[in-house]
Amino acid sequence: MKLDLDRSPAGRSDLPIAGSCLLGIGSGTPETVGISGSLVVDNLEGRSVVRGDLEARGTAECGRCLEPFELVFDVPLELVVMRDAGDETEDAETLVLHQRDGVVDLSEPVREAILLALPQQRVCRDDCRGLCPQCGADLNDGPCGCEDDDIDPRWDGLPDLTGGDDPAT
Repeated sequence: MKLDLDRSPAGRSDLPIAGSCLLGIGSGTPETVGISGSLVVDNLEGRSVVRGDLEARGTAECGRCLEPFELVFDVPLELVVMRDAGDETEDAETLVLHQRDGVVDLSEPVREAILLALPQQRVCRDDCRGLCPQCGADLNDGPCGCEDDDIDPRWDGLPDLTGGDDPAT
């Protein structure tokens, strides 16, 4: 994932991206993700603007049933490589790199974009039922057999105000 500033043609060009990226941010998240797609490079005088959407794939753990599944998500990326140190300021949401010439390694900016695009809630499917809170059985496989007791034991000491035993009467 490199951008060669010396060999980039003037104007607009495509930069194909393919490879893998090590995230290493903790359990439940993909350790590594495969990244693929194409970025558009606008090589302007004094700067190169790199932007586009990439696709990331990795194995994650479902937040409801704890089963591993393939997580696929879009990664928007926008980055500016400045060749001249000027007084221009960029938008706060755009990453700016300063490098006069040579090859720019895009690995770290792509990794940062992946981390920002990583879904906070990772579920294997929208209708995942998760685990039984009493016995821990996977409810996607069917009912677990636990009694469906909707009564919260924290309410046991309070009087019944539904009309049964009213202490005020």
